[in-house]
Amino acid sequence: MHYCVSTEMIDLHNQAPNRNQRECKFYWDEAYTLICGAGFTDMEIPYEPKWDFGGRSGIPRTLRSINIKFQSVENYMKVLKEAGINGISSVHLDPSMFCSGVMEMYFGAMEHFASEAIDFCAQAGSKVFCLTVTPPQATVKALYQGDDMDSFIAAFLEKNGEVIARLAKKAADSNIKLCLKNEFWSLLRGSAIADYVKSLKSEAPVYIDVDTANLQIAGVNPAQFIKDNASLIGAVHFSDTAFVDDGDIYATPSPEFPLNKATQIFKDLGQGDVDFPEIYKALQACGYDGVVVINAKQTRDFSRGLLRAGYYMKHCLGISMSDAQ
Repeated sequence: MHYCVSTEMIDLHNQAPNRNQRECKFYWDEAYTLICGAGFTDMEIPYEPKWDFGGRSGIPRTLRSINIKFQSVENYMKVLKEAGINGISSVHLDPSMFCSGVMEMYFGAMEHFASEAIDFCAQAGSKVFCLTVTPPQATVKALYQGDDMDSFIAAFLEKNGEVIARLAKKAADSNIKLCLKNEFWSLLRGSAIADYVKSLKSEAPVYIDVDTANLQIAGVNPAQFIKDNASLIGAVHFSDTAFVDDGDIYATPSPEFPLNKATQIFKDLGQGDVDFPEIYKALQACGYDGVVVINAKQTRDFSRGLLRAGYYMKHCLGISMSDAQ
C-alpha cells in the first residue's frame, strides 16, 4: 500500500485565529516541510475551484492558482520535492458547491471542474482522482419543487452516471483511476455506492473510494465493506469518527455541522472509534496495493493532527514511516 496525507486537514472554510495566513504562499511552503517532518512524503490535494472565483492565488488547490504562483505544475512539483514531498498521490473534488438553481447547472459545473482536475492529475503524475459522488441529500432535494421527489432523484442519479462515465473515460486515457467517494450525507450513502458503481454504463472502469469514517457513520462496517467489494476499491481514506447519527443528521442542510448539537463529526486519526486494525487486516487480506489517504478534515490543529497520524500509523498499526512513502 502507498500512504499519503490530505492537505484538507488545513481548514480554509471556517474562521479561526490567523486564518488568513492560510491564503498565503509562505504558509503552504512551511506546511510541506511539516508534512515531511511528520513522516509523510506524499500528499492528496482537495481541488477547490471556489478560491479562483475570488481571485486568490496563494491557495494551491486549483490548476489556475498553481500556474500563477509557480508558472507550471512541473515547477510546483519541484518545490514540493525540495520540501521532502515526492508527489501528489491523489486529488479529490467535491462539486457540491455548484448544486443550486437547476440540475443542469450543477452537472455542467461538475463536469467542467472535474475535467480540469483530471488535467491537473495528469500533469502532476497523480494516478487517483476521487470524486464526491453526489452533493448532500438536502442540497439535491432543494433543486426540486414538485411532488414526485422519487422520480427526480432517479433522474438526477441517471444524469450523474452519464457524466461519471465520460469523466472515467477521460481519466482512463491518462492512466488515472476515477474513484467515487460517498460521504455519509450522499444520496448513495453507505453500501448503496457498490450497486451504483456496478450499474454504471461506462466504457472505462469506475472505482470506489472507501472512506472509513463516512461508511461507519452511515451504519456500515468498513472492514466488511472492503471484504465484500474488494474488486471495486480504487482508493481508501483513513478517517476517524466517534459520531453516531441517531437523529438523521445526514439528511439536514449542514450535516457536517449539526444544528443544535455541539459535536465534531471527524476526529484526528486514533481519536475516534473506527477499527483501523481490522480495516488494515481486510485490506491486506484482499491484496489491496493502492493509495491510502490519511485525513482528519476537522482537526483542531494541523500540526498536531499530522503528528497524531504519524504516531498512530507507526505505533498502533505497525506501519513504519519508511513504508508510508
